[in-house]
Amino acid sequence: AGIVSGALLASAPGIWRYAICAEVFALDNLLVAILLLLAVLYAQGRDRRYAMAGALVAGLGMSDHQTFVFTGAPIILWAAWFGRKDLLQPRVAARLVLLFAAGLLPYLVLPLDASHHAPVTWGAADTWQGFWTHVLRREYGTFRLAPTGIAGAPDSSQTVGAWASDLREQIGWWGLPLALAGAIHCFRRSRATRLGVATLAAPMLAVGVMAVLGNLPVNDPLHRGIVARFWQQPDIYFFAWCGFGVAWLETRLPRLGTVAVAGFHAMDRHTSTLVRSYGAEILRAAPAGALLVTKGDLITSSIRYLQAAEAMRPDVRLIDQELLGDAWYRPLVVGAHPEIVVPGPRYMPGAPDTFSMKQLLDANIGAAPILVCGGIKPGDATSDTTYGRWPFGLCEAVHPGTEPVNLDTWIRESDAALPRIDFTGQLHPPGSWEDIVWSDYWEVRASRAAHLMVVAGADPSRRQYIAVAADLLQALARENPNVGAHVYRNLAMAIGRSGLETPEARARAADAWRRYLDRAPPDDPMLPAIRKEL
Repeated sequence: AGIVSGALLASAPGIWRYAICAEVFALDNLLVAILLLLAVLYAQGRDRRYAMAGALVAGLGMSDHQTFVFTGAPIILWAAWFGRKDLLQPRVAARLVLLFAAGLLPYLVLPLDASHHAPVTWGAADTWQGFWTHVLRREYGTFRLAPTGIAGAPDSSQTVGAWASDLREQIGWWGLPLALAGAIHCFRRSRATRLGVATLAAPMLAVGVMAVLGNLPVNDPLHRGIVARFWQQPDIYFFAWCGFGVAWLETRLPRLGTVAVAGFHAMDRHTSTLVRSYGAEILRAAPAGALLVTKGDLITSSIRYLQAAEAMRPDVRLIDQELLGDAWYRPLVVGAHPEIVVPGPRYMPGAPDTFSMKQLLDANIGAAPILVCGGIKPGDATSDTTYGRWPFGLCEAVHPGTEPVNLDTWIRESDAALPRIDFTGQLHPPGSWEDIVWSDYWEVRASRAAHLMVVAGADPSRRQYIAVAADLLQALARENPNVGAHVYRNLAMAIGRSGLETPEARARAADAWRRYLDRAPPDDPMLPAIRKEL
């Protein structure tokens, strides 16, 4: 039974995925497993030492990530009830509280780092207000997953359904009935101690709270992957129940070895370099002394890692639009880079105390080249009539509208800036950051060709650039036949605008339109006209 539970945990994709990256969840999973072990040991003999150790582990769990409370609280309440005659004595209870508080001591790292201006820190944690804002996750909304502007309207039933589907992936199709049998067996065998009640309550509470309060819709693969991070802790109980199910059946699972091998093949990341390559390619393409205005965790975090840990391109400065929405970020930027002008307390489109993107660009455009990476926050179009954003690698180069751009120079320089990433043997499952790297790798190529079509316009003197755009899109479709429908639509339009005088050109355009029709959204109002033209 122990081998089954341990092997399931070791080979579960959800556990594995976050055990091999710089995240909080591996430590969280360890602490949940230790707390469960201590609860079993305490139930066997009411040895106070296990309760004391459990109090310390609970504090450490709350230091690591606050979601520990959902799987830890039922165990803690069970221990208080089961050992009430001993644990609730004033002196014993005081020791338990002190041990729990000792587990919270890692929080002292926050004000210490903030006061010493650590290169990567979050919030003004060296003040009381900033410290509690961080601890309670107020920028996101306590017990929420995303701040306003990113979050959406969740569907609780859809979230629970996604969790059930993910659970089947973690324990296999045979694991669900085995876990059910094990949970019943666990509940019956622990009637004297009632520990089984707590083990049932913990995953129900964890999944239920996330379904009700989590504000990321799971119909988006990336958002579903974010929500799935918080299903690891309740999954640990299911792994244990599968072990109880084996004990109840008194048999072996012949497919256990197959599950572990399949899990290793699916989750092996020892050669994965895509996220690092993503940030490195942005830095490689950036002009000397460039200012990067970023948006998105993948962009900001990968670049910050490379600069802080590998000292890559220290001449490039970075400011993140999402963090600019918090008042504590401006002093950090100004303290680290006094040459950067932040023209207001924060950047939050729609807020009364916000500055605009135009004001930020106006204040810095003459000092250094500016690249916008990840787009501009929704709700702020102030810079659109004054500045042009030209595709440049994984970012966009900002140009004043009055500054002429030589198209031939831009084509040459933007081609050199395109990301050079080797995807050979690199996995990029849906919903992963690696999948975002994969999609962005192709999308920036499509955006470059589309931008060329726009700036060429209907000017006859620029007709040759339409042909260049058509060639770029044709090469893109040839290298990646699974590109989005818009690539084939733009390809057909580019071929048409560059001239349909020859049968070959007409055949290329027709092929592009057919490929578009195979992928086009059914509500596209252009479909009847396209079919008629074909």
